[in-house]
Amino acid sequence: MQKFDIVTIRLFVAIVRAGSINEAARREHIATSAVSRRIGELEAMLGVKLLRRLPRGVEPTEEGAIFARYGEKLLGDLNHLSNELRDFNTGEKGKIYLAAVTSAILTGLPAFLADFQRDFPDVTVDVRELTSRESSDAVREGRADLAIMADNGPCQGLSNHVFCDDPIWVVTPKGHPLIPDPSNPAPVTFAEAAKYDIISLHEGGVIDDLISEAAGKLHHDMHPHIKVMRFGSLRQMIAAGLGIGFLRQSSVAGYIDHMNISGAPIADSWAKRQLLIVHDGEDTLTSSAKIFRDYLLKKASGTKVKPGLG
Repeated sequence: MQKFDIVTIRLFVAIVRAGSINEAARREHIATSAVSRRIGELEAMLGVKLLRRLPRGVEPTEEGAIFARYGEKLLGDLNHLSNELRDFNTGEKGKIYLAAVTSAILTGLPAFLADFQRDFPDVTVDVRELTSRESSDAVREGRADLAIMADNGPCQGLSNHVFCDDPIWVVTPKGHPLIPDPSNPAPVTFAEAAKYDIISLHEGGVIDDLISEAAGKLHHDMHPHIKVMRFGSLRQMIAAGLGIGFLRQSSVAGYIDHMNISGAPIADSWAKRQLLIVHDGEDTLTSSAKIFRDYLLKKASGTKVKPGLG
């Protein structure tokens, strides 16, 4: 297989375009003798004459015309390749893998994704809804570029930025004594809430960890009669009057007008939580991922994130 030199191909195409070795050398800023030597070596390698010398200049032989045609195409393809790779390098093209907890999806993320898709149509964001633990694992294992997860999730060793505030609320059926005025709910201490039957949300989850730790400090033994896996299941159980529960604000506020539930913030300091954008370090992010990360942070800081229905 012949080994072609891109510089020599470019010089030959320039000669054919200019009709002169001297003029091609001037345009390419290289000595005429060096150009002639390269063309001679190319002809020797191919075993054919590529140029016919004329009294004034040169013209391609039949073989030279074929070589010039393919050379033009090759140089054009290389130019397109360079432009496309430049777009990837600048972040204008690419694919981003995002892991996100349910709360992130309820705090404006879908609208931000739609805006990003409109502003950067050549960048694809592949989204997976995962738990905080699953999200951090995906980032550490390289399966996700970025993750939006709970601040009390396992994010040690990962770089992080605050996405939004999303505190823990107590959720009760309407008319419950913990929330006598649902239109203007006062903060409720965990000690006060722990006096009532609590429905547990998937044991081992980050909210369950917070509640279990708070209960332990009160020396309160939690033996819930009902344990559920999903936020929706917890809301339904509470709406049916089977107990109270704890969710992030984003998973409560958007449902109060549509379900038999009320919500109020937990007064304890541990309940003042945030959602974080995490990644495995600045050097690991592609240009597209950096642009997307900064885009989300700007959107979240410039918009009051309103919890909505999921």
